[in-house]
Amino acid sequence: MLSKPYRLTKRGSFTFLYNKGERKSTSLAGLVFLCGKVKKIGFSVPNKVGKAVVRNRLKRQMRAIVREYLPRIRPAQAVFTLKPESDKLSYGELKKTVENLLRRAKLIDA
Repeated sequence: MLSKPYRLTKRGSFTFLYNKGERKSTSLAGLVFLCGKVKKIGFSVPNKVGKAVVRNRLKRQMRAIVREYLPRIRPAQAVFTLKPESDKLSYGELKKTVENLLRRAKLIDA
């Protein structure tokens, strides 16, 4: 679990980012972000991605991956979303996808 200061939890925060943020995406995941003064990260996995057990597992894995990159991430608010094909991803593939999105958004150095 991400520590509390880094979590994006309120529905209004997610809506604000979806409306005002920049978007980057791959065939398996998407990232909506807005650079700012604080690091806040949220995760969204739609109901089309497997059952609840699968969605929760993917969110836990994404939290663990982002926790590794957290010291290198620039201050921004970001929401990671997964697409329906992502339910078959292994941890390594998910890590590559998250890193790719962070690099494309220039939230971490290349």
